[in-house]
Amino acid sequence: MWKNQRLRILFVLGFPNPFPGAAWTRVGFFATHWSRRGHLIEVLGAFGYRSLRKRGVRKVENVNIFNIIPNVGVISPLAFVLNTLISFLVSVIFLLVRKPNIIIISVPPGDVGIGAIMACKLLRAKYIIDYRDEWEDYMVSITNSRSKKSFYSILKKFLTSMYARSHLIITVTPDFACSLKRRGLMNVRLIPNGADTKVFKKYDKILIRKKLGFNDDDFIIVYNGLIGWYYRLDTIIKALTKLSQKIENIKFLIIGEGPDIPRILALSNSLNICEKVLYLGVKNDKKEIAEILSACDVGIIPGLYSKGQLPVKFFEYSACELPTIATIYPDSLLARLIEMYELGIVVPPMDENKLTEAIYYIYKDKYFRMVAGRRARLFVEKRFDRNKIADDFLKLIENMLYGNHIMQL
Repeated sequence: MWKNQRLRILFVLGFPNPFPGAAWTRVGFFATHWSRRGHLIEVLGAFGYRSLRKRGVRKVENVNIFNIIPNVGVISPLAFVLNTLISFLVSVIFLLVRKPNIIIISVPPGDVGIGAIMACKLLRAKYIIDYRDEWEDYMVSITNSRSKKSFYSILKKFLTSMYARSHLIITVTPDFACSLKRRGLMNVRLIPNGADTKVFKKYDKILIRKKLGFNDDDFIIVYNGLIGWYYRLDTIIKALTKLSQKIENIKFLIIGEGPDIPRILALSNSLNICEKVLYLGVKNDKKEIAEILSACDVGIIPGLYSKGQLPVKFFEYSACELPTIATIYPDSLLARLIEMYELGIVVPPMDENKLTEAIYYIYKDKYFRMVAGRRARLFVEKRFDRNKIADDFLKLIENMLYGNHIMQL
């Protein structure tokens, strides 16, 4: 029967894979989950001058990873075009050699993605667009140059036509699905992010704290993810300065990587709270991250770029029974979910005074932390368990390849 056929599935993700980020968390989970079911899964990635050590071929469990697309690590229209052409050439050769049944192209980054799409079109290969973020609008927003804004605006229109020719578009939130449909793209399916509830769960808090060197009565806030860009950790540092006299045992743990690490650590030092701010570095082991989260009292999300975002860290906090404090716009999707299901506290972005009040409130109300954390775990179990999401996605691909029609959103 066709459902038992061994599929050759290729992901295209233009990063030096694997890496500690939401994009790899999503793609890497699908890849390993499906490989355990007997399918041949491969990932085509990129490398730049800062990630030369990751170039070449490697294996994660049964997943073959090919970081073989050279990428110029510069944000500019010229570099974008050059990266696209390189991606196109490498992708054409790779597809001819590996002959996958289906290609899943994950964007952003857009340059590698466009090159892979062009290769699929040339070779008439079946491909799916995995649209993780409204990255085209973000590129327009971060430049002050009129010519660059025009370039990315034109690029968005071009990409809309390219997406329209795909066999399917999947995206991570209902807001993104609606945004794509407003662009005239109808073949859209929701495949959300989530958390692996078998790994991200509540571990022994006292045991983990002892292992990490914390006291039982420490009040610990945690942030896991990208450090910089639109995630503004400086607001948290300033709020901690105001709270340090009220909550002597407060700690702020930071996990991840990003351009703002030196600035955030320097800021905490200049404000004399460096002993309360602990940077744990990059963590690739998901169980280790889950254990650290379990040792904490609250997870924090300091800002979002798009109101339609649902960051992976939110699901991972929730799966570990942590309430979330989010400094985001009240009409954002994340704010609506937190308030609707009572999973934490929402405060306005960049408002250190309101953030200070929210942290102090959640510190004082242990019962609220416990109940919100339990609600958060149930919320993920019912709606955002990556294991079920991956199974549903695989069925969708099987339907597309062997069924009579594509399931509609």
